[in-house]
Amino acid sequence: MSTRLPDVLSSRDLPLTELSSLCLDGEVFRVGDFWSPVDLVEDRDQRARSVALLVPVRAIAERLTAAWIYGLAPEPERHQFCVPITARAYFPPSPRFGVREVVCAPGSAIRVGSLLVTRPLRTALDLARWPPPELPAPAPLIANLLRLAGYRDTAAARSICATDSLPYTHRALVQLRAADGEMQARTPTGVDLLRGTW
Repeated sequence: MSTRLPDVLSSRDLPLTELSSLCLDGEVFRVGDFWSPVDLVEDRDQRARSVALLVPVRAIAERLTAAWIYGLAPEPERHQFCVPITARAYFPPSPRFGVREVVCAPGSAIRVGSLLVTRPLRTALDLARWPPPELPAPAPLIANLLRLAGYRDTAAARSICATDSLPYTHRALVQLRAADGEMQARTPTGVDLLRGTW
């Protein structure tokens, strides 16, 4: 009777030297900090599984990590997570991820496998309010996240900024204006739509 290995492998499943050898032999490929058998497709579920191994269950993937899980951005050097202020969770310091406490409105995150991930609209708003230094022009990514959420322009995001009194609203509106220009200039292609399939 053969036992099936997990879809995402870590050094808890096989020794690191064996995983590295399997990677060199073309039997597994890297997904974040972990490995996956080559007969599996790297998709949002695989990426979510790999990043879920880094943090406790209460963590919510956000900003660039969420965009990476959705297949819209490269993997960030340092993953970004948040927890609700009410969670009172402790995360040991790590060079691989950072965690911040935030106000989480009900429904602002979805479950992808065992990991909570901020919804595309919330991810777009977070990136508009806190543009990451490694992404000097976040407008295309914000536009793609809004398209993934089903929007043709930034009106819904701008409305949330106006009605919810979000911090850094002015900065968000500047980024959303740039994203609106991106959305008007370019219609999503079939590839864009396939990358965002649920």
